[in-house]
Amino acid sequence: MDNCFSDLTQEFLSVAFHNILYYTRIYPPSIFETRRKYSIVVYRSIHPEVNQYIDLCLKTIAECLKSAQLSRIEFAITNNSYEPLVKFVFDFDKNSQYDETADAYLIQAEQNLRAFCLKLTTISNKLKNLPEDCSFSIYLHTNESTAVAMANNPDLEDFPLVEVESKHDELDKIFPLRSFSMRSYNIDTYAEFSFDT
Repeated sequence: MDNCFSDLTQEFLSVAFHNILYYTRIYPPSIFETRRKYSIVVYRSIHPEVNQYIDLCLKTIAECLKSAQLSRIEFAITNNSYEPLVKFVFDFDKNSQYDETADAYLIQAEQNLRAFCLKLTTISNKLKNLPEDCSFSIYLHTNESTAVAMANNPDLEDFPLVEVESKHDELDKIFPLRSFSMRSYNIDTYAEFSFDT
């Protein structure tokens, strides 16, 4: 796995996860601080437990990226029965046509990541109908051998993966966010809604 891609993806997902939490209003705006990233203002939680959970998820994601066995991440906003109301989906697809000289300074990558964050702001009005007692979960789609390897990884023993037993169907409405290439991968991002926006 390309270490540059892994680092960029972790950084991007961290920004994305915190901003999704901010725009879905699962937590009050007072637990977020503003920062600059990708030449725009973004939000980051200052709540220790929220940050710890996200950081542990990102550490697990990094392990999946290192083994090149991550096909999808779903950041799900759930109701009090843990059923997804909104899913922010990140699909990863290996690009066989990758040219190492293309975007060598990552200018296009930064523009795409900025565009994703700006697109999140445009859908924030679609998230106003969420119930007040929402929570969130992060789902990683990988293969069984990677899951077993991570279960035996001493660096991740404090944060074991739990296999999801039931499959959730796609939600009713799909809203595309951004599709872009970053290093040797294509990333497709979109939101799925189960309620009227």
